[in-house]
Amino acid sequence: IVDKSAVFIGSSRPVRDIEAFVHPRGGVEVFANRGLAGIDGNISTVFGIAEKFDSTTAILGDLTFLHDISALTNSSKSNIRIFVIDNNGGGIFSTLPQSNADNFEQVFGTPHNLDLVKVINGFGIPAAKASNLDQLNKLILEPIKGFNVVVVSVPSREENASNLKELIQRVSRAVRIGINLA
Repeated sequence: IVDKSAVFIGSSRPVRDIEAFVHPRGGVEVFANRGLAGIDGNISTVFGIAEKFDSTTAILGDLTFLHDISALTNSSKSNIRIFVIDNNGGGIFSTLPQSNADNFEQVFGTPHNLDLVKVINGFGIPAAKASNLDQLNKLILEPIKGFNVVVVSVPSREENASNLKELIQRVSRAVRIGINLA
């Protein structure tokens, strides 16, 4: 992400992951919406933020993106790239105690089962899909020119939740060892 640019982080899993695993640096302004759920108007917010910056990057979950998809009818002329984390629903809930609830998929998982690239293309907006880290890294490094969307495919919410839990356990163990609590 280049200096003098903006980053918008969507609510739910993206803001928690960024806070936990990304080190802040100067030269980039970071924004987020907050509210009851924080998923209202995220695409519109990105369009507004982008008016003041040379380039804007946004990271949104799929449900947050879909919640404001009608904003794509007012597509921006600014340099914007939105990364949509497509885990086919409410990925954060797979990491919380609710993951064992009866009717989890219907109530919390809320799978959309959509091909987001096709949906986005239906608005006349260029979209690419990143299905692995090599593809994602390539798309991250591409200069932002105009408005486009990258759909980041997460094959399994459950596997993603398991990987996150393991990572947090490893970090916690390393911290305990580092401060002699292990």
